[in-house]
Amino acid sequence: MTSFSTSIHQVVSDALADLNEAQEKGKIPHNPLSETHFLAAWTTNAIKKKRFESDVLPTLTIWQRKARSLGKNAGLVATFTAIKNTYEHVFDESLSAKPVHKAQVSALCEQLTTQGWMVNTDLEVGEKLNRHSGGQASLIICSTEFESHFEDGLLIKPISLYIRGDLPEALTAAYQQTLLLHKVTDYKSKVKYHGEYIVYPDNSGEFLPELLEV
Repeated sequence: MTSFSTSIHQVVSDALADLNEAQEKGKIPHNPLSETHFLAAWTTNAIKKKRFESDVLPTLTIWQRKARSLGKNAGLVATFTAIKNTYEHVFDESLSAKPVHKAQVSALCEQLTTQGWMVNTDLEVGEKLNRHSGGQASLIICSTEFESHFEDGLLIKPISLYIRGDLPEALTAAYQQTLLLHKVTDYKSKVKYHGEYIVYPDNSGEFLPELLEV
């Protein structure tokens, strides 16, 4: 059985390829409304025929409803393209998931520090950590997770990043270190005023990561 990341990458890749073929043959005009109608029908057909793994079904259903309710404003082409590009950035040349190294997370911490963020990996995050940054953007990683969720330098358990600040800036920095952030909450978490985002082993979460371009 494939992972969610490889399954959903296959979905958007197939959808965009089929759309491109239809447009090249002159069957579908190059405009947002026609493209949305095509992808809505394509998604519905994929669901009915059980074309892909069951773990992507909830995501396909969300896209189906979004297309029906928002029409050309659903932005499915942009979303599919962003998902495809995001996963291909972290996959290897054969489009398979690559391990996440501790060095990548450490490099993210160093990068955000140079950008003026308050970064701390020495605190124990319990049920509730009240951490004041004086309005400064901050990143906190539980010290226990930072030490125990890696084995021989490889991430073996999901690790939580608690973020307060400019999320696009954090996402960009993570992306530059070939890391994907999966949102648990964007505000209320175990660390006061911080959102919680997870980095999964192999960057393979069970739902879509935050996307830079949609």
